[in-house]
Amino acid sequence: MIFPLKVCKLNSDEVDVFNKNYATNGSFTFEGVWFRSQNEVNKNLSLWKDETSNKRRTIHFRHTFRVCDNELLMTSSYLYLSVRLENADLDKYLNKIKEALVNNNYTLNGKIYEKDNLKIKITEYPHHPKEPFIEGYKTVDITIYSDNENNLDKYYEQVWNLQVKGIREKDKRGNPTYIDNIEELKAYLPAQIELGCGPSIEAGINPLYHLHEIYKVQRHSDSRFYFAEDDDLVLQIISKDQDKYLEFALIIQNCLHAKPTLFHHTLKKMYDANMFVGTLLNNNFDHLSTVSGIDEKTLRVYRIEDYFPKITFHPDAKSLICIGTHADRRFIQKQARAKGLKIIYIDPEGFETNDGFEEYPIEGATDGDIVWRLKALDFAKECEKLLVDNKKN
Repeated sequence: MIFPLKVCKLNSDEVDVFNKNYATNGSFTFEGVWFRSQNEVNKNLSLWKDETSNKRRTIHFRHTFRVCDNELLMTSSYLYLSVRLENADLDKYLNKIKEALVNNNYTLNGKIYEKDNLKIKITEYPHHPKEPFIEGYKTVDITIYSDNENNLDKYYEQVWNLQVKGIREKDKRGNPTYIDNIEELKAYLPAQIELGCGPSIEAGINPLYHLHEIYKVQRHSDSRFYFAEDDDLVLQIISKDQDKYLEFALIIQNCLHAKPTLFHHTLKKMYDANMFVGTLLNNNFDHLSTVSGIDEKTLRVYRIEDYFPKITFHPDAKSLICIGTHADRRFIQKQARAKGLKIIYIDPEGFETNDGFEEYPIEGATDGDIVWRLKALDFAKECEKLLVDNKKN
């Protein structure tokens, strides 16, 4: 694996978007963290049975990009995987990885496997230093990084500091009110906006579950967690490193190729008309709102001091309109409720499949909330009606 890795060509407009809306001092780092462990609260997803079920999988990645001569380059990469399995399962898991390293011409230098610019560090623990001892279980930490990454200890502490956020429990679904007319929203304007992945998907950007599959977090088909032999992420990297790193880079490539849609253009008009106010709260990483001229706050930040942001809502806002969200940063909505804002969800509550429409109810909608079953683009068309009425008045 050779860094820098050439990802794709960019046109001049895309280069400008990268430099203005992504890069800091010329570079942009795409980062993600997932924690998956067995617990009674997620037993249908993790296959937890009882107190002896203690599988865990933690993953943290950081890929850094630059643009040179209209070429998007991945210049460095860091990926940390910590896996806890029953003793026999961990041995099988690790033996496959070590066999793959030999078969793909990695050289063991001390405790580090090396090939070209890529290094792989494997550390086995009968008792991981960051966790209590669990009888019958072992842990392996696997760090895969380019040889120009020098902050391994810092990143290690970063991800373990984030463990305090705990296991994500599903919200209990309440009984929201359903509406089907833009007139019913007038009483709740001006509104502050929170975006989920819906508008990004409509712009051609990969949904979050695509990342779940790339990094073997959980299956999209049934949301089951990837554990043990189902987790072949490291094997994929070892056997087809360049293909896998291009896959890691695909979502950033698509973000840069994407253009603001009618939704984003209408969103900007609504802000200009003061129907939407305050900073847009964004669960996405495509920066299309910023490209459209809207002030936004990115919520997907992976430092413990910023992970639970305290939101200052605009004093004129009467509601928080959550567009295309399901189980995103729900503490934003909880803060809005505490401030007395009406929570309004714009979401089709499902998606089209080869077998027809599959229902996907909003997880956090509760009593007193409002739901309008619309896609983001269709909501934008409804907002255009308000803009026309506003001009008339």
